[in-house]
Amino acid sequence: MLKIVHADQAAVEGFTVVPGRFFLLTLIITCSLGMLSSTIYVPSIPAIASALETSVARVQLTFVGYLLAFAGSMLALGPLSDRYGRKRTMICGVALGALGSASCVVSPTIGFLIASRIIQGIGLSAGLVVGRATIRDIYGRDGAAQIIAGIAIAMTLVQAFAPIPGGYLQAWVGWRANFAAVTAFAFVALALVICNVPDTASAPQPPSETARMLARMMLASYRTLIGTRRFLAYAFTATGAHAGFHIFAAGAPAVLIIGFGVAPEDYGYYASLPPIGFLVGSFLSNRMTRRLGIDALIALGSAVLVPAGLVMLILALLHVMSPYAIVGPMIVICCASGLITPNAVAGSLGVNREIVGTASGLVSFIQMTGAAAATAALSLGSSGNPRMLAIVIAFAGLLALTAFGSLTRLSAQADAPASV
Repeated sequence: MLKIVHADQAAVEGFTVVPGRFFLLTLIITCSLGMLSSTIYVPSIPAIASALETSVARVQLTFVGYLLAFAGSMLALGPLSDRYGRKRTMICGVALGALGSASCVVSPTIGFLIASRIIQGIGLSAGLVVGRATIRDIYGRDGAAQIIAGIAIAMTLVQAFAPIPGGYLQAWVGWRANFAAVTAFAFVALALVICNVPDTASAPQPPSETARMLARMMLASYRTLIGTRRFLAYAFTATGAHAGFHIFAAGAPAVLIIGFGVAPEDYGYYASLPPIGFLVGSFLSNRMTRRLGIDALIALGSAVLVPAGLVMLILALLHVMSPYAIVGPMIVICCASGLITPNAVAGSLGVNREIVGTASGLVSFIQMTGAAAATAALSLGSSGNPRMLAIVIAFAGLLALTAFGSLTRLSAQADAPASV
C-alpha cells in the first residue's frame, strides 16, 4: 500500500508546495503510461511481424526504439521542467505521447510503426521524469524515496498485468487494439495533469533568452552532475538493478513463445509473475526506507540480485527447458530491483537540489539507455535463446553491484579521518 508522506514533513528541506487531492493518483497514471505502452503489445509481436510482412527481430526494434526515445527525451524534458515549470512540460509531453499512440494504431508498415513508437516514447517519458522531479520538490529526499517506491508498486502492477489484456485484445480484435487502448489512457492522463498537477520549480525567464542560452544552461547542469561521482554511482546502481525488467520484457516473448512453446494468450500469465517480486521489493522499500536509510536497502537488494542472476544462467547452461527456469529466478531478481531502484533514484535526485529536474532526466536517461543497450544485446544470440537472455540479465546485476561498490568506497573515503 502506498504510504503518503505529507508535504509539511518535507518543509524542513525547503519544499512547501502542497499538492492537490488527486496529485498522487495523477502521477501514478502518467508514470504508468510508459509501462503500459512498453508491455501491452508484446504478445502481439509475432502477429505484427506477420501482418506487416517483416521479421520478429525488426518488430523488436519497436521496443528498442521506444526505449531510446524514452531515454533521449528525458535529457531535454528534465532541464526544461527546471526552467519552464513541471506542469507545462508534462502537459506537452503527454499530449505528444497521445498523438504518437494514435499514430501507432494506423501504422501501415514496420518503418511507420517504429517511427510512431519513437514519438510515443518521447512524449510519454514526461510523466516519469517530470513526475519524479515534482515528487522531489514536494517531499524531499527520504520522502521521495518512499513515494517513488509506492508509485513503483502501481507501475509494476500495470507492467505485470498489461500483457494479459494485451493477449486477449490480440486474440479478439488484433494488434492495433493494444495501441488504441494506450491512446485512450493517454488522453485521460492529459486531462488529469491539467487538473491536478501543481506547477513547481519554474525559474524566471529573461525576455531575451535564446535557444543557445537555454542549451548552454542545460549543458552546464549536466556537466555538474557528470562531475559528481556520487550521482553517477547511484545512477548506474539504479540502471543495473532495473535493466533486467526491460530485458525480460523484450526477450521473454521469444524465449517462452518460440523456444518453450507457450501459447500467446498464456504468455501474459507467465510474464505477470516476475513483477510480483518487484511488488514485494517496492513494498518493503516503501515501508523501510525511513527506518534503515536508502543505502542499507540498496545493500540488501544487491545481496539478492547477483545470486539470482547466476542461478538463471546456470539453469540455462544446463538446458533446463521449462518456463520456470527463466521465470523463477526472475521473480527474485525483480524483488531485488524493487529494493534497489527507488532508493538509488532518490539518492541521485538528492545530490543537488537546484537542478532536481535535470538530475531526474539524466538518471532516467542512463536507466533507459542501459536497458535499451542490454535489450539490443539479445540480438547477438538466436531468437528464443534462453542462454543469451540469462547472460544479459546476469551482467546487468553485476553492473549494479559494481556501481554500488563504488558508492560504498566514496562513503568510506568521506568518513575517513583526515591525516594530520
